[in-house]
Amino acid sequence: MIYLVDFIGVHCGMHYYLDAFKDILESIDGGRVGIVYNYSLTEDKPVLLNQYKRHKLQKMFNALRNLRRLKKFISRHRTDKFIYLTYGNILDPYFLKVVAKAPHHCIDIHEALAQNEDSNIKLREKLSGIYSSKIKHAISHSTRTDDYLMQFGFQGTKFDVPHFHYIFPHAYDLSAIPSEMQDAIAKDKVNILFFGNITREKGVDILLDAVNNISDEDAAKINVIVAGKDIDGVYKNVKLKANRKVHFFTRHISDDELRFLYDKVDFLALPYRKTSQSGILEMAFHFKKPIIASHIPYFRKMLTEFPSFGILDGNSSKDYSQAIHQILLRDPSSFFKDEEYDRYQNRKEVELFKTQFKDWLFADNKNS
Repeated sequence: MIYLVDFIGVHCGMHYYLDAFKDILESIDGGRVGIVYNYSLTEDKPVLLNQYKRHKLQKMFNALRNLRRLKKFISRHRTDKFIYLTYGNILDPYFLKVVAKAPHHCIDIHEALAQNEDSNIKLREKLSGIYSSKIKHAISHSTRTDDYLMQFGFQGTKFDVPHFHYIFPHAYDLSAIPSEMQDAIAKDKVNILFFGNITREKGVDILLDAVNNISDEDAAKINVIVAGKDIDGVYKNVKLKANRKVHFFTRHISDDELRFLYDKVDFLALPYRKTSQSGILEMAFHFKKPIIASHIPYFRKMLTEFPSFGILDGNSSKDYSQAIHQILLRDPSSFFKDEEYDRYQNRKEVELFKTQFKDWLFADNKNS
C-alpha cells in the first residue's frame, strides 16, 4: 500500500494535487493508494486533525496530536510506502522526522523552505540535518528544489518530475457563489485573476503596480480579481488610482468559488518573484486559461515548452504592464494550440518518472 501524507489539505488546495498524484500512482501497475489527511473526502474519519482551525493554542495542540497520530499510523504500517508532501511550513522538520522513521519513505518537495522563510537560518539548519542524514528518497519538481537539496546535503535517490496536471471537474454549484463574486466578473472586459496566497513573493504588488502603470485606454479594457488568503498584507501597500478597479476576496476560497473564477476569467496573473512549481499554473492549464507570467526559471521552462499557454515577461511592474498590453492585442484563439495541449497532457517527464518510481514502489522491502 502507498500512503500520501498531507497535513495541509484543503487549507491551501493541496487536495487537488493529491488527487492528481493518486491517479499517477494508481496507473503504475495498479498501485493501491491511500491518503493520510486532515479533511473529509469520504465518510471515513480523517487520520489527522485539522490544525488550522480555532485559536492559536488549539492549533498547537492539534499539531502535537497529529505528530503522535502519524507516528502511530506509520508504526502500524511498517511494510507500506509513505510519501510525505512538504509545503515549506515551519512544522515540516517535525513531520519529516516522523516520516523518516518509516522504512520505505519518500519526500515530495513542493517548497523546501516556505517562500517567506528563506532567511530563517534555524529552519535551514533543521532541514539540512534531516535531509542530509535521514531522508532516503525525494521527488523534486524544479531546479530551485534541486538547489535546496544540494545545499541541504541530500545523499539519497532523487526523482524528477514536473507538477502533475490536475484532473478535477470544472463544474460548480452556482448557488454556492456569493453575489459579490458573481458581480466581480465583467462580461464586457478582459478578466484577469490573481489566485492563491496573497504574498510579496507571489508578486501581488507587481500586478497592482502594473495596473496603475498601464494606460487609461488599457485600464478601461481589463477587470482584475485578487482571490486568496492575505498572508502578509503587502497588497495594502499599493494605492490604486481612482480609475483602476480591482476586486479583492482576501479569504479562503472554496472549491466551488475556485472553479467559478477559473471558469469565468480570461487570464491568470502569475507575477511571482520566485517559485519551485505552481499549482495555480497547473489549474490554469487545466481550465485552458493562458497565464501572464514573470520571467523566472519554472515559468520560463513551461512557456518555452508550451509557448501558446501564455505570455512570459520580465519581473518588474513596468514589464508586467507591457505584458498586460500584449494580451489585449492577442487573438484568444492563438492560445492553447491543440498539438501543444496534447503534448502537455502526455508529458514525457511524467512517463519517465513513472518508470523510475516503479522500481522504488515495488522493490523488495529489504532493498527499499
